[in-house]
Amino acid sequence: VDRYHNSISLSCCTWIVSSYVMCSSRQNKQLAATESCGLSPTLIQAKADFKHSSIAAWALVILCTSSFYLGPLFFLLPLLLYHFHPQAAGILFCTSLFLAFHPVSPWPRFKRCCQVFYKVFDFHHNMTPLLNTKEMKSDHLSIIAMHPHAILPLHGYIWGAICHQLLPDLYGCGAATEIAMRLPVLRHTLRYLSTRSADKKGLLLQLQIEEENLFILPGGVAEIFYSHRRRQPNSLPFTQTIKAKRYGLMKLSLQTGARIFPAFVFGASDMLDQLFQNVASKEKDSKTFDIGLMMQSISRKLKGGIALYYGQYYLPVPHTPKLSMVLGDPIYPVENTSERNVNGNKLTCKHIANPTDAQVEELMDRYVNALQCLFEQYKVEAGYPNDRLVIT
Repeated sequence: VDRYHNSISLSCCTWIVSSYVMCSSRQNKQLAATESCGLSPTLIQAKADFKHSSIAAWALVILCTSSFYLGPLFFLLPLLLYHFHPQAAGILFCTSLFLAFHPVSPWPRFKRCCQVFYKVFDFHHNMTPLLNTKEMKSDHLSIIAMHPHAILPLHGYIWGAICHQLLPDLYGCGAATEIAMRLPVLRHTLRYLSTRSADKKGLLLQLQIEEENLFILPGGVAEIFYSHRRRQPNSLPFTQTIKAKRYGLMKLSLQTGARIFPAFVFGASDMLDQLFQNVASKEKDSKTFDIGLMMQSISRKLKGGIALYYGQYYLPVPHTPKLSMVLGDPIYPVENTSERNVNGNKLTCKHIANPTDAQVEELMDRYVNALQCLFEQYKVEAGYPNDRLVIT
């Protein structure tokens, strides 16, 4: 009996100690998103401002997904038609040129329409309307850096929707490759979201002169080929790899004085598959993997992602994982400094025209650490409890 009581006492003591350690670790866990910055500690389910049918929602989702194929087809079809009907091929080619270069203006109503994505992807987030107040420095020049890029950045449409609904002051312009901005249909949906080419001069003009916030997917082409849809339950261990060490972005932040909001979208890589294996694949079949590497090499040279993707039924119909978009507390490039931008409408940190390598590296360390902490803070609630984030 004494032995039995002793074993019970020992078990109770062990449980109490382990519970204390777990509680202490939670309390000491570094939080990347805090309520003091207008961010919710728990995920919030998004709801559209208007009623809509599932058919309308899926129609827009499929249109946006297909636009990444429709754009190139506008230029390939004239070549295929030329042998059979030269006149029709010429008309189609001229039409494609017109669609590729005629001006397209932003369309705010399109951002509101993208709220239909919420229900399709069971969309959750951690943003509150407090982010849009003066107390949270909503007039501070900002860069929203979101990961992962995924095979297709469909979550970019959701970002436009949630900003239009909750955070109009935080929304500015997006950035995309020059190739994407010249493909018919695709460029139209991007321009409706106020997206422009991601060249350095254009970004500096946007931030410094036009004083518009920047939404960007820093992983770019590299993250397209890191992305692959998981084939296992979310509860099993899985490694997600992102390309976040972008020194050009850190330099841009220091030069313009814009703060950086690190952002991560759980489930973004699970919407589509790639036809050919990518660099993150563990099962590397020689033929498909070599083709994947070749496509990655071509994409880098063209500065635009070229990927053959598919979703449900091997069509451009995305799978519907739960998407959880989380923002972290803003990172100020030069802390405890404040000044007005060129035109005086936006607050910024102190500008550093020619930042040193040490200054860029220090900001990069803070950014990478914030992303890692943000991932750990929300991964359990987002449904990926045993996932690990690798940042390259």
